[in-house]
Amino acid sequence: MTMDAVRRWALVLVGTLGLVAVPVVRNAWPVRAAAPDPARIAASAARPYHGYVQSTGLLGLPALPRLQQVTALLSGTTEMRAWFAAPDRWRVDVLGPGTETDFYRTPDAEFTWDYGDNQLTRITGEPPVRLPRAADLTPPELVRRILSSAGGDRVEPLPAKRVAGIAAGGLRLIPSDPDTTVAHVDVWADPGGLPLQAEITAKGGARPVFVTRFLEVHAEAPDEGVLTPPAPRPGIGYTETEAPDLFRTINRWQPAALPDTLGGRTLSHATSVAGLYGRGLTGFVVIALPDRLGAAAYRQISAYGQQLPGGSAATITTGLLNLLAVRADDHTFLVAGLVSPALLRQVATEVRR
Repeated sequence: MTMDAVRRWALVLVGTLGLVAVPVVRNAWPVRAAAPDPARIAASAARPYHGYVQSTGLLGLPALPRLQQVTALLSGTTEMRAWFAAPDRWRVDVLGPGTETDFYRTPDAEFTWDYGDNQLTRITGEPPVRLPRAADLTPPELVRRILSSAGGDRVEPLPAKRVAGIAAGGLRLIPSDPDTTVAHVDVWADPGGLPLQAEITAKGGARPVFVTRFLEVHAEAPDEGVLTPPAPRPGIGYTETEAPDLFRTINRWQPAALPDTLGGRTLSHATSVAGLYGRGLTGFVVIALPDRLGAAAYRQISAYGQQLPGGSAATITTGLLNLLAVRADDHTFLVAGLVSPALLRQVATEVRR
């Protein structure tokens, strides 16, 4: 090999190493960014963006009847691609090995498109209470929901960090209510207040048990075509439903009455079978399951968790999200929230009265 060839290859090698080193060196630089203002985060609700999100939950919940998708969100890793133009115009694709489910929000309705089942569903109406879904766990949506009910909670600054290549300022929210299982929520946001990463740590825990973050993000409006759901056409399934029916079908033949208060919390939102008690990080959801479905849920919670004194009640505790199943008459009341086992025991006593 001639000396000219050696020099050429040396230049190529140096150039390649330089390209590889750029992101490494950049990530090693100190990150400087001011702590985000909660008011600015709230105001970012109208900011458009699109990007790739990864959420990871370490709660280890069993797959419960009719709740498998919820427990999977909180007990594993979820990969999502998100496009957001406005609160009534967005799309979130949930990606899995060989599967994809797309969720669309338009001014008129919501749509789900299941590639595996080749099924398009149009959902109209806004239920007072619904189960969590993947779109609720993107950093912007999760953080805004938490901060919207954080009145009186302490906020502290955190060191800045780089998230998806962006210098993001950090803050820590420390709940003041002793009945919550949450020790603190750590948030990092871009200079405009768009949340890029959130971590939830349980009381007594040394590391977060739930993390959601952007791996890639662009603070710009997505293409309008991306936000348009597929049109019904021959060869694909198509159904239309109303959002409240998603819960009503559970108890179509055996409706249950939910009490006005439980555990010192007032029933704030309710359907015929589900209700939200309290608000924020100390709120909890109650779902009344009919006999056979409720019995199956109770058996699973009893198998994975522990029985409570007095019988007909069992709990699963994860350190963060706790579950309670209570058998009462011909229903099982399923309770879930980021609340202490002591509060759930109080709820169990009140339901069995």
